[in-house]
Amino acid sequence: MKKRLLAAVAGLCALTLTACGGGGGSGASNGEGDPVIDGTLKVAVNEDPGNLFRHVNTSATLSYVYPWAYESPVYFDDDGEPQGWLAEKWEETPTSLSFTIREGITCEDGSQLTAETVANNYRWILDPKNSSSFKGLVVPADATVKEDEDARTVTVTTKSPNSFLLPQMGIQPIYCQSALDDPKSVETATNGTGMYSLKQAVPGDHYTFERRDDYNWGPEGTPTGKTPGVPKEVEISIVDNPSTRANQLMSGELNIAAVQGPDEERVASTLQPFYQDDLITGGFAYSQAKSAPTADENVRIALTEALDLDALMQVQTAGQGKRAERLAVLKPTICTYDAATTNLPKSDIADAESRLDAAGWKKGSDGKRSKDGKPLTLDFGWYTRWPETSSTAELMAEQWSKIGVGVKHHGTDAGAFLEKINSPGAAEDFDVIWLASNYSVPNVLATFVSGQAPPKGSNYAGISNPQFDEEVKEASKLSGKEACGSWEKAEASMYQSADYVPFAVRPDITFGQGVKNSLGQGWTNVNGITLVE
Repeated sequence: MKKRLLAAVAGLCALTLTACGGGGGSGASNGEGDPVIDGTLKVAVNEDPGNLFRHVNTSATLSYVYPWAYESPVYFDDDGEPQGWLAEKWEETPTSLSFTIREGITCEDGSQLTAETVANNYRWILDPKNSSSFKGLVVPADATVKEDEDARTVTVTTKSPNSFLLPQMGIQPIYCQSALDDPKSVETATNGTGMYSLKQAVPGDHYTFERRDDYNWGPEGTPTGKTPGVPKEVEISIVDNPSTRANQLMSGELNIAAVQGPDEERVASTLQPFYQDDLITGGFAYSQAKSAPTADENVRIALTEALDLDALMQVQTAGQGKRAERLAVLKPTICTYDAATTNLPKSDIADAESRLDAAGWKKGSDGKRSKDGKPLTLDFGWYTRWPETSSTAELMAEQWSKIGVGVKHHGTDAGAFLEKINSPGAAEDFDVIWLASNYSVPNVLATFVSGQAPPKGSNYAGISNPQFDEEVKEASKLSGKEACGSWEKAEASMYQSADYVPFAVRPDITFGQGVKNSLGQGWTNVNGITLVE
């Protein structure tokens, strides 16, 4: 089954994407001393990244692995501004994106990176026979790609306007030509232009990268293969237990690792965050299938009014988070507006009861609501990736029960949940679908709340909001930050009709020991990470 998800559920993106753009936060972490010469940087991730060929693998964990060996045309700084990497300049409109590729960039296999190879990466994703999960999400499905070798340019044009072509396509890793010719050759190996090449791969245990000493084509002022403090080796270990990661960090056995849950507080008391991102971990969509009670806007508004979203947020984030404000919160953050908390229906039990009465869902003598002999019982699909999710789902059911609404829980592990909602008919099977997606720009996430249902699209709940769709068309005529105001307006219309309800954002913190990063933006720019005494 083809999973059209770019970090489709939070926790899988702790940076899905992540094809995600990386966390923010530059500077030192527990170390401003002398550089360690030819040291080994030790990193831990919580699960095996799987196939190392990014064009077919949307795993969040892979986002912590591939940047050591692969680079992208641009990166985004901590202010969300694009900076050149493989590309020395670029031009963007709502229907075109053009890169000028720098000269003198050498692949791991000794070949020179050309404009044709960069263009072929996008063509590979677009080719339907490759079934890339990034077609339509990162590279628009209607895109056409051309290159000019003499001018070293790559130009992508689209039929439909798109507000965020640069952040979507600009941070996609570029593979060298022989990797595109034989993708199996890079499933457990690498062939890129990055500062490191994969020396050893032991899936399920560790991946060891070795520095390319001749590397010197990063942006001006960034480290090279000969800069003091740049690690000679990078050892990435799979450590699935957060307590073990915490212990190894605090003992100095690890330099970089993410720690969540109960161990986070004790690590934070000793170590500083190396960088931090935000993730939407709490959100849900109401089904708009014809047979669903939630196809009625008044029912959706009533159900939302019956919830205490602030209390749900506290439970979902274990008291560490805040209310979600918009669709896209992941860095690099292009748009920063609050469309959700100001437009979602407010808690109002009396109005909720009145709306349900008017919609024909009347309370019986047992206090439970029904209509034409059918009880108002919501089929609620959610996943168990985060331990707090089950508690949050139970609290939602408790709050709905106070207005006479029943809930039938369908909680399952993340893999089974994703398979279910990617299958045709998810909107008919569930009335409420847990949906906590993460990416840095809203148009990618809009595919989960509009457009076609599976298998042709990712609109799992079958949401239809003509006003949202019209506002998106207008927003798509603008590029970058200029489009943010229009996207805010579009999202507002969706929240007002309670199509999708995001309610919880929690920090995703990676801690560091004996390292610093001169570039910021986390895993996107691993070249800036150096070891210090």
